[in-house]
Amino acid sequence: MLLPEVRRSKAILQQVLRKLSEQKRANLLYATLKTIEEDGGIKLEDSNCTVGISTCARAKMWQQALKLLEVMPEMKLQPNVISYNATISACEKGGQWPQALKLLEAMREMKVQPNVISYSAAISACEKGGQWPQALKLFEAMRKGKVSLDVISYNATISACEKGRQWPQALKLLEAMPEMKLLPNVISYSAAISACEKGGQWPQALKLLEAMREMKVQPNVISYSAAISACEKEGQWPQALKLLEVMPEMKLQPNVISYNATISACEKGGQWRQALMLFEAMRKGKVALDVISCNATISSCEKGGQWPQALKLLEAMPEMKLQPNVISYSAAISACEKGGQWPQALKLLEAMREMKVQPNVISYDAAISACEKGGQWRQALKLFEAMRKGKVSLDVISYNAAISACEKGGHLRQALKLLEAMREAMRTAATSFNR
Repeated sequence: MLLPEVRRSKAILQQVLRKLSEQKRANLLYATLKTIEEDGGIKLEDSNCTVGISTCARAKMWQQALKLLEVMPEMKLQPNVISYNATISACEKGGQWPQALKLLEAMREMKVQPNVISYSAAISACEKGGQWPQALKLFEAMRKGKVSLDVISYNATISACEKGRQWPQALKLLEAMPEMKLLPNVISYSAAISACEKGGQWPQALKLLEAMREMKVQPNVISYSAAISACEKEGQWPQALKLLEVMPEMKLQPNVISYNATISACEKGGQWRQALMLFEAMRKGKVALDVISCNATISSCEKGGQWPQALKLLEAMPEMKLQPNVISYSAAISACEKGGQWPQALKLLEAMREMKVQPNVISYDAAISACEKGGQWRQALKLFEAMRKGKVSLDVISYNAAISACEKGGHLRQALKLLEAMREAMRTAATSFNR
């Protein structure tokens, strides 16, 4: 329909393409360019293709962006740095890091000089693909090629190191920014804090949070959540709580990630009361609870020997429109085991099957241990047999609990049989490992 109008004027074509780009109608824009190219009634220009590539990039249509770039020479159009950058960006958004690297190489072959945007987009593609060594290589190539580095280049490379758990590299890059007369921003610091969190470096994470304040860089929810997670992983629950309490003072609303990390820190520190208080604060503060929030709180109650609370939370999950998973049930069964509630443990195991939640070795081990503590050797053996039939991997805990149950029930012959079976299983596993 548009073809007769577009044929009359390049200005109309430009106007149509701009309108489609603004409306984010990437498919239609791509089809329009292809139709005009096939029709041959009007010669397309570099800028027309670049608009198309950029629109496809925003729509994560990397294949279409690549096709447009590839057909440019056929239309006697020379792709320039803008065309390449838009296509690399499309590949980055589409998670296609190998394609992004190929395009960067193609630029050099075509004597098109990559600039800071080209490299930054390629580094971001590698970051999203978990390719931190490639990201560092590109960053080094920028320095050697005397391409002006900017905050975006550094942030993308720091993020790549963070995802690759390379916290020393991330810190090194952050520290180098002022030397390059670049001021780290909230993204730079947050990525470095997250790198420290993944590397178990909670003191470093807290130092970076303090450095942000000194450098007048306002931390955001991501910065605090990453620092809380760093404390959680290393069992620093008092520090995690302090950070959560400071957030409102900094005019920051803690989100589900901030709360979940703090509840997990309390769970690891055996602070079940604190965990329950935080869970309640989430409900009152209308912070959207998720399965992780519930699981961490149930686990806190389990570690604190609070089986009634653990069951109450598990039962409340469907009311909150949350589906309990294998972790939820296993933690609740473990709470019942610690509280000497073997009938409850068995009920939960049955409920898992009814809810189509597949019990795992942890679920069974906790239930067998509950039966062992309650002197229910027959039930323990039934569960042990169910594990074998259900092809659930038996571990040392499974064998030990079943052996202990038989011993307590006075069934020494059965206990010895299980002990021999365990030794045989261990010998088989060792032989397989050595191969």
